Amino acid sequence: MKFQEQLYNAELTDSEIRIADFIISNPAKLESLTIQVLARSTYTSNASIIRFANKLGWRGFSEMKIDLIKAREVQKYTLAEINPNVPFEDNASIDQIAQDIMHLMQRAVVESNQFIDEAAIFQATKLLYDAERIFIFASGDSQVRAESFQNKLWKINKYPIIANERGETSVNGANLTPKDCAFFISYTTKSANSNRIARRLRASGVPTILLTARAESNLGKNADVILQVPQMEVSELMKIATFASQTAFDYVLNVLFSTLYQIDYQKNNARQHILDREQR
Repeated sequence: MKFQEQLYNAELTDSEIRIADFIISNPAKLESLTIQVLARSTYTSNASIIRFANKLGWRGFSEMKIDLIKAREVQKYTLAEINPNVPFEDNASIDQIAQDIMHLMQRAVVESNQFIDEAAIFQATKLLYDAERIFIFASGDSQVRAESFQNKLWKINKYPIIANERGETSVNGANLTPKDCAFFISYTTKSANSNRIARRLRASGVPTILLTARAESNLGKNADVILQVPQMEVSELMKIATFASQTAFDYVLNVLFSTLYQIDYQKNNARQHILDREQR
């Protein structure tokens, strides 16, 4: 939730309103701002600032400050109001199109970084590492991301199966065991078949990971681990391409691959050196 929205939903005292006004009016001072300076500038106290932060959902001033700085960094990449569904105008020059797409992709990565949950990444990494087999359920553009992830995993001696290939989604879903891992990649989570399979897998005790923008969906309710990306593409009707969502998916999958690689870092490096020599 944006800072202004948090303020709108909170019942603030007069001193807390002064604190909020100072923060909003002085974004450039955030990085060097201390609780003492903020208290002095707003005629409040350290305790008042801590209560203010608590009221908005933070554990204290330091946590609030870090999150606000991160949010400001995100805003740096939204130099223009770029519509993720239609990110450039019909009369845009090639240079302007290139700039708009660059800013959109930067924004997608930066905002996705804000959604990174270290505990969820750790748990997903462990499930994939321990699994005897990995089945990836994805379709459309998300299947392209899944195939790229699959290709990376081959390099560390893991051979996931794209469950949707050759129309064998239901068959592959029925063959999973609790020793395997199911990985659903879906931005909208609207596939009725995926939801049916996920319910069956949960009942069978099969570990399930979901990468999505809609964590509160029915598919999310049947997942053991949810990796969430921002929901930037809102319109279902008018969309040039899935620029933002697939950039976000690529980013999270690259993070996930890197954490898997790191577990056997030396072994994977040695394997890569062998592959490099053989390809020369």
